Amino acid sequence: MPSGLPAFQVLCDFDGTITKTDATLAILEAFALPEFREWERRWERGEITSRECMARQVELIQADLSTLMRFAADLPIDEGIVTLSQRCAQYGIPLIIVSDGVDRFIEAVLRRHGLSYIPVISNRLACDGNGSLSLGSPYASPDCLVGAGTCKCAVASFFGLSLKETMYIGDGRSDRCISTMAQKVYAKAGLREWCDLQGIACEPFETLTEVTERLFQGVGCFA
Repeated sequence: MPSGLPAFQVLCDFDGTITKTDATLAILEAFALPEFREWERRWERGEITSRECMARQVELIQADLSTLMRFAADLPIDEGIVTLSQRCAQYGIPLIIVSDGVDRFIEAVLRRHGLSYIPVISNRLACDGNGSLSLGSPYASPDCLVGAGTCKCAVASFFGLSLKETMYIGDGRSDRCISTMAQKVYAKAGLREWCDLQGIACEPFETLTEVTERLFQGVGCFA
C-alpha cells in the first residue's frame, strides 16, 4: 500500500448504488403478483420490517430462477464500480458488497460484468423442488434498527471489521444505521437526504467514479 494511503475497507450497497435501479424491485414489478405492492405499502407505513416485506414479496414471484437471473443480468449498472474494484485491488483495499437485496440477482449482475470476485453479503434466495422461491436472511439481527434482512452493522461486527476504518457507500434506508458509525459515508438519493436531516456528515455523490476519485485522491492515476 502506498505511503500516505490510510488503512481502510470499503463496504458498498448494491441496489441503487451499483445498479442504477433497485434490482429486487425491478424483478418484482416484472414477475410478481400485484399483491407485492401491498406488502411494500405496509413496510412504508412501518407495520412490518423490510425483512418480512421482502420474504413475503419473494413468495409472490411467478418465474423460474433462470428467467430471473437473465433479467437481473441485463439491469444497467454504474460503470464506476469497475474502476472502484480495480483501484481497491491495486492498493490492497478490501471491497465488500453488503446488501439487503438478493444474492442470486446480485451474482447475475456481477457475473455479466466480470465482477464475480467481489465478495457479497446479502439475503439468500432458495428454490424448492416445485420451483417455489423463499428468502433466507442469515445476517439478520433482532437488534437491527431498520429491521433489515441484512443488518449491515451486525455484518461488520461479525466479520471483525472496524467501522472506524470503514468507508461506506449507499443510497437507501438499509444504509442508515451503518452510516452513523462508519469513518466516512458516501451518500446519494434517500440516504443523502436522511443524513442531511439527521446532521450526519456525508459526502454526496452521483457516480461511483466520483467516489473512486475521492477515495484515492493523490494516489496513482488520481494524483
